[in-house]
Amino acid sequence: MRMQKISGSAFAAFLLTLPSFGFAQAILTITTPEQSASFTLEELLEMPQTTVVTKNDYVDHPAAFQGPLLRAILETFEIDRHADLNMIALNDFNSTVPAADAFDYDVILAVLRDGEGMTVRNKGPIWVIYPMDEHPELRDDAYNNRLVWQLKEISVE
Repeated sequence: MRMQKISGSAFAAFLLTLPSFGFAQAILTITTPEQSASFTLEELLEMPQTTVVTKNDYVDHPAAFQGPLLRAILETFEIDRHADLNMIALNDFNSTVPAADAFDYDVILAVLRDGEGMTVRNKGPIWVIYPMDEHPELRDDAYNNRLVWQLKEISVE
């Protein structure tokens, strides 16, 4: 009987460590009224990548951010430019972003900063980045509040 308890505990511990042995975990969920889909970091990295070199109020020097275009993801889900996107972070912070931003600018879901993955401590694993250096009109508090880091979900309203 005691052996079964030890074996059961060992098996439970093994199951808890499975994600660290290569099973990819979803880091982003997109939810629309019609559907929901989740993406792993690997899947986001497999999408066509765009690099935006910019600075913002949260980085001291221009950085090269890389990730898929938000516009491409919206088009995949047939999300209209007139929709509102509720961007939700790991800490449940949320910001409503007009989908039109993604169609008017090269807004990316950055998964790399200067070629490196971003940890949760460093605003990752996903940070919504606007090309602020290319478009001076984006250097406004309204857009600054849309730079959601630690993004975990986009809910379309």
